[in-house]
Amino acid sequence: MWKQSDFCNADTGFDYVFARMNAIYGAMFQNNWKNVDADLIRQTWKETCGIGLTYRPKMDYALQYMNPERPPSALQFAKLLNEGPRIPDKPDFHLTRQMTQAEAAEQKRRGDEARKKLSEMLEKMRMK
Repeated sequence: MWKQSDFCNADTGFDYVFARMNAIYGAMFQNNWKNVDADLIRQTWKETCGIGLTYRPKMDYALQYMNPERPPSALQFAKLLNEGPRIPDKPDFHLTRQMTQAEAAEQKRRGDEARKKLSEMLEKMRMK
């Protein structure tokens, strides 16, 4: 069974993973990124880790099983993500739009108007 709160977009997943690794490894983690463009880091990790950055249980699994001695590379983290829990299929919801009260009132008004016109036409036909 899946929960909506388990899912996020890749940018949110990247931010979550990097915040957690920053908290776990501290300065050792921050030093990995000196003189590297932040956008390049984000893009590379998102491409390497793929859909794994959109499912929190997969990210939590990878964070739990990282090497405690040193931060993982994008490739190492992607491998951990792939070892984690399978991303469940979401059910295919078919939403049915409900009419607003104003739309329902307008539909009723038009129906009443059409019935009135039909009655008038039938009455005229009877008089002939």
